[in-house]
Amino acid sequence: MITPSSRRPHMQELARIQIDASPEAVFDLLADNTRRGEWAEGMETFDYTSDFDPDNPVGTTFTQRIREGGRITEYHGEITTYDPPNAYGSQVTGGSYSMVVEYHLTPANGGTQVVNLCDVDSSSRFVRIMGFLFGWFTRYLGRKQLRKLKELVEAA
Repeated sequence: MITPSSRRPHMQELARIQIDASPEAVFDLLADNTRRGEWAEGMETFDYTSDFDPDNPVGTTFTQRIREGGRITEYHGEITTYDPPNAYGSQVTGGSYSMVVEYHLTPANGGTQVVNLCDVDSSSRFVRIMGFLFGWFTRYLGRKQLRKLKELVEAA
């Protein structure tokens, strides 16, 4: 399993948010991939490509299609972390880059502190340069998605 601490990505983004709900409620929505499009920016489809065991989904593979501007990009991934209600993560590849995305949940102030860590790596020099130049946009999307997750969980 690749984790953020076991490699050196070319770009690492961190976002945090406080959600006024239990870690269990946050985790339930976060790990429900059938509802990911409700809070994940641009998500068009999410399909499992291997057997999904809801009690132990680590190793389950999937394909997701995300609208990026005017086009839809297909990504292939694997669930790498599943520790209810503490952590959820996946590794995703598409185009010329790969990402490790992790969510860590901690009880805090009567609710849940959510930390989202996203490591992006690429073998393409062009993609690395663009990532450096437009890293602000990745940060913006991460924060926007966490705000939407917060809105949905708190409205439930």
